[in-house]
Amino acid sequence: MADVAIIGGGPAGLAAGVYTARADQETLVFDKGDGTTRDVDWMENVYGFPEGASGPELVEAGQEHATKFGAEIVAEEVVRVAEEGDGYVVETEAGEYEVRGIVLATGASYESPAIKDVDEYEGGGVSYCVECDAFFYQDSPVAVVGAGNYAAKEAEMLLDYTDDVRVLTNGNDLEMDDALIERLAEQGIEIIEEPAKRIVGDDVVEGVELKSGDVIEVEGVFVALGAAGGTDIADMLGIPRDGDYLDVDSEQYTGVDRVYAAGDITGGQRQVNVSVGEGTTAAINLLEDFRGGEYVDYKKIEA
Repeated sequence: MADVAIIGGGPAGLAAGVYTARADQETLVFDKGDGTTRDVDWMENVYGFPEGASGPELVEAGQEHATKFGAEIVAEEVVRVAEEGDGYVVETEAGEYEVRGIVLATGASYESPAIKDVDEYEGGGVSYCVECDAFFYQDSPVAVVGAGNYAAKEAEMLLDYTDDVRVLTNGNDLEMDDALIERLAEQGIEIIEEPAKRIVGDDVVEGVELKSGDVIEVEGVFVALGAAGGTDIADMLGIPRDGDYLDVDSEQYTGVDRVYAAGDITGGQRQVNVSVGEGTTAAINLLEDFRGGEYVDYKKIEA
């Protein structure tokens, strides 16, 4: 039996792995090799990387850090998790592993809109994170694709970077609160409910063609349709959740014995720095559970 299974090998999972492995707990990090961080071409707001870094570089650095202390990267997809005896069994497509505790850090898989060619422009004008990429579209025309409150809030956030913002519902029913709809109108953000046909542009986004044939000229398209990821595992363990996100407390505790969750799967800000902090918090509190007392990483020596 291993001590810890960390399901997910992004910033949250690897940060947790650094702490549990360093605490001499046998740690398995299940990472099938995907994840949204690996898809990010460049980031300039990650602590410790003043010159910026790509998503793959950050994952590689995290793996090197965690494995330095003994964590093992298991390149298998987790398909089932269940309680067994005093611990848990983690089943992959290749085998089964028994562990004492779990950190869920599967991230959130972002739903793509039903717009032709949208995937072709990821990294070339199509983004799933306003906080990550809005900086690159200062004073440029942009659009948010979505019909709910999340899309409305993302559109408002874009106003910090540009005044040229609109929301495309892509033909879906508007599900925003009335107060948010009024606020968008007051701020000059147009809501376009006509279905979008395709993204247009050579190598980068130059516009969105609507079903009518009209083209809305934009340089950035921000997708805000919500998130899903890791909820199946949560349901297997009976972890309470709020929609597609797991419901955790300030200690990243899920309410299920010795199971913690961190990163995008818990909602909140989808930022590497936040995920690292949540992974650290989850690991420290899982270690406290193991030891039956307060986790101490270092001791202050009195002079």
